[in-house]
Amino acid sequence: MKNLHPRDVPVVRDLPEIGRVIFSHSYVEWRLGLIIYDILHVTKILSRLVPRDPRAMDQFDLICDLVSLKNVKTGVDLIRLRKSLLSATTQRDLLAHGTWLRDPKTNAFLLRLVRGSWKPVRIKKPQTKRSIKTRSPKYGIDECRSLSQLINGIILTVDELYSDTLGQPAPSRQKLH
Repeated sequence: MKNLHPRDVPVVRDLPEIGRVIFSHSYVEWRLGLIIYDILHVTKILSRLVPRDPRAMDQFDLICDLVSLKNVKTGVDLIRLRKSLLSATTQRDLLAHGTWLRDPKTNAFLLRLVRGSWKPVRIKKPQTKRSIKTRSPKYGIDECRSLSQLINGIILTVDELYSDTLGQPAPSRQKLH
């Protein structure tokens, strides 16, 4: 497919599968934060004062350091979990920050990816270079569901890691809603 200009194709705004992916990824980030606070024995009140919401990979790297420093015993394969988390985070970012289009000929979903940089005005002429990838990849419900399954697997593993840090059974062994 050639370059499609956004004015040439309709933008899709109703994408429930993507909402599921975004929520599930946010849940993983929240759980990673809980692990950090529990390992450091930070109370709920103090956790509100601690700077929050670093990227998931930064949180995970901190957890790995803390697991090593605090000699936490875990059966979780941290290297495998890191690779899965990196893959899920990368895909989630593409979904969350891309623009969804529908090919008028095939009716397939297309993910229009924008990359580039924007710099604040410091000189008379602002730099706002943005580029659009030449081809919009097909991305459908099956790809979203696959990513959702990957994130659900990460949630189960993160819950197991969480239980290892507390020495309690994993909450994921209960039914997730």
